[in-house]
Amino acid sequence: MLRSWPALLAWGAGLIHLAVGASVSGADGRTVALLAPMLLIGVVELGWGVAVLRAGRIRRGRAVAVGAIIAVLLGAVALLGGAPVIAVATSSVLVIAAGAMAARVREAGVVRADDGEGSALASRSGAVSAVVGAVLVAALVTPGLAQTDAGVNGGGHDHGGGADLPLVVDPHAHH
Repeated sequence: MLRSWPALLAWGAGLIHLAVGASVSGADGRTVALLAPMLLIGVVELGWGVAVLRAGRIRRGRAVAVGAIIAVLLGAVALLGGAPVIAVATSSVLVIAAGAMAARVREAGVVRADDGEGSALASRSGAVSAVVGAVLVAALVTPGLAQTDAGVNGGGHDHGGGADLPLVVDPHAHH
């Protein structure tokens, strides 16, 4: 559990940070200065998560804990630029949990599972843990993302061939 969850938590926080940072398009200079760092933080979080999963172990645990504090502080600054409170709070919880887990694993000296008889059990246990972690992160991240401009505006997706769908359908209207 401790090897994959910090990466999943960092991905969740990274996605929210990218969505918050993406709201700088069309914003004034002050808002851009307050929200743009979220883009960098989001990219770093996603990259670190990939590095952890590729290596199969926590990488740079203490630096991640310091980065988590920086991400929370930048999230507080982003609130001044109009970032949604729920999105910033959600990303802060995720990044603090990831940083704490990474620092704890680093201090405990957790290493990769051995290749002996326990590796099949560890593999199954790790897969179940990753699925549970992904579901948990998705449940936390979805409401946070929904509060960002990407969630509110739908990101400009068009699913109807360009036609605006009516908000109310008249059951007596004929097609």
